[in-house]
Amino acid sequence: MPLQKPHSRDQETILDGLSLLARFYWGPDQELCEELASPAGRDLFTRLARLLPAAAPTLRSMQALLQGADSPQALCDELEPAYVAAYVNSPGGTPSPLYHSCYVGQGLIMGPPAGAMALRLEQASLSLGEKAGEPPDHLAVELEYLIFLLEEGLAGRQPQGVAQAAELARRFMLPWVREFAARQNDASSPLLPLTARLLVHLLEEVATQAGPEASQKERP
Repeated sequence: MPLQKPHSRDQETILDGLSLLARFYWGPDQELCEELASPAGRDLFTRLARLLPAAAPTLRSMQALLQGADSPQALCDELEPAYVAAYVNSPGGTPSPLYHSCYVGQGLIMGPPAGAMALRLEQASLSLGEKAGEPPDHLAVELEYLIFLLEEGLAGRQPQGVAQAAELARRFMLPWVREFAARQNDASSPLLPLTARLLVHLLEEVATQAGPEASQKERP
C-alpha cells in the first residue's frame, strides 16, 4: 500500500537504515553484500552520518572496511562465517545470540519477550511468513515490527504509530540490544560490532520520537 503522505528526508534515512540492518540480521547474502558495497550503500551511510553525528565515527569505519573489500563476494566470504560464529553456533556457546529472550531472566529461548512479540504481531495481524520457524523475538523480527510502526505512524494510518515505535525502541529493544552490541568485541569480522553499534544509535534516535509529553510521563 503506498504511503498516504511523503516522509521527510530524515525519516526516509532512518527507515532505510533500519531496513538495511533488518536484512543484515537475517543473514548476509550476495544481494546484501552488493548493496553494502554500492554507491547507494555509500550514500545511505553518508546520509546517516549527517543525521546522527554521534554515529559518524562508526559509519566512517564501516565505509572504510566496505570500500577495502576486494569484491561483494569477498565481503560475503568474510561476513557469512563471522555471522554464524557470533550469532548462530560457535564452540563453547554462541556469544551474542539474536534472540531477545537470551538476554533476560534465565536466558532461555522462547522466554517472556518471545510471548510479548508474538502478541504484538497477532494484534497487528502480522505474520512471520517464510520465517515462521523463527522465535518471534529474533532481532530482525523486532526491527521489522519497529519499521511497521514507524511507517504506519508516518503515513497517518496509525496516529500513535511513531510514539509506539519510540516506546518499543526505548523500553523493549534498547536494554537488550545494548548488551547484544557489547558482546561482539571479539567477532571475527570488525563489521559485526560496528553494525551493532550503528543499530544502537538508530534505536536511540527512534526512542526520541515520542516527544516531550512521553518524557514527562516517564518521570516519577
